[in-house]
Amino acid sequence: MHINISDIWSSSVEATHEAFLKAILAQALPPQSALLAKLLGRHGARLAISRPAKLREIIEDVESFKSTASDAQRKHFDAACEKLFDYGRFATKSSRPWSAYQLCMSSSYRMCPYCQQSLAVTIYRDHKTSSLRPTLDHFYPKSEYPYLALSLYNLVPSCHTCNSSLKGKENFFTRRHLHPYEDLEAISYDFDIVSYIAHRASASTSPMPQISVKLPLANDPLHEKARRSVETFLARERLAISELELFRFVEALLVYSQGRLDEINASVFPGGKWSLTPETALNFSRSNYKNEWLGAIKRDLYDLGWSE
Repeated sequence: MHINISDIWSSSVEATHEAFLKAILAQALPPQSALLAKLLGRHGARLAISRPAKLREIIEDVESFKSTASDAQRKHFDAACEKLFDYGRFATKSSRPWSAYQLCMSSSYRMCPYCQQSLAVTIYRDHKTSSLRPTLDHFYPKSEYPYLALSLYNLVPSCHTCNSSLKGKENFFTRRHLHPYEDLEAISYDFDIVSYIAHRASASTSPMPQISVKLPLANDPLHEKARRSVETFLARERLAISELELFRFVEALLVYSQGRLDEINASVFPGGKWSLTPETALNFSRSNYKNEWLGAIKRDLYDLGWSE
C-alpha cells in the first residue's frame, strides 16, 4: 500500500523550514560538545532540507566519527542534539509561526503513505483551539539519530497505527524499507479476473480469487525493501480485512464501461452540463489515487482493463 509522496513539500515549505532551522542554529550557544561542533561544521547547513540519500550520508559520517569517541562523549553529544534539535517543542501547538501543525497543513496529501487506510489530515486554527494532525514519523529514528529530529525529509506525515503500533522504534537505516520520499511504488496488487468471472458464473462453487500483494522480482534492488515494508506494515493482513470494500469496487469495475456511461449521460443529462464522470461512476479518481482510500490497490485493479 506504500505510495511515493516525494513531491509533498513545496519550495515555499522547504524555504520556510530551512529558515526555521537556520534560526535555531544561529541562536544556539557555542557547542560544548566537540562532536556537536564537528556535526555542525560538516553538515549544519544541510540538515534542514536534505533529501533521504544525503541524510544517509550524514548518518554514515556522524556515526563514523562518533564510533571513535568515548561513551561519555557520545552520551553528551546525543543529549546536546536532543536539546538543540528539540522536536518536542516543534511538535507542540504554540503561537510560533512554524511548527509541526503548520508543516502538516502544508502537505499535498491526505492519506498515510504506508497504508492508505487512514487519513493523515490536519485541522488547525490557532494554538488555543482543539486541533488534529497526523503523527510525523521520523523515518530514521530520532532516538538513534537525534541530529535529524528536525530534518524535513526525515518527517513523514503518517497514521498512528503505522508510526507507533507497527513501525515503533524499528531502525529503517540499518534495516531498509521503502521510503515514501524516495522509492518507487514497488509493491503492486493483482487479481485473477478470469477466476472471478468463473466464480460468479458457477454460483460460488469455484474458489473465490483473492487480491494478492506482488513484490518486485528477487533480483530487483527494491525487492528486500518492499518485502520488509509489507511485513512491517502488515500489508497482506490489512488487505484481507479490507476485501469487502475492495470487492465492491471490483463489481463496479465489472459493470462499468465508458459506453454505458455515455448512454446514461445522453438520456439523463442530454445537455451535457451535469454529465456524470468516470470518477463519479466508480467513486474513484485514477489520476488522484494517492489521495484515495486504498488508492494504490484500486489503481492496480483499475489498470487490469476491466473498464475497457
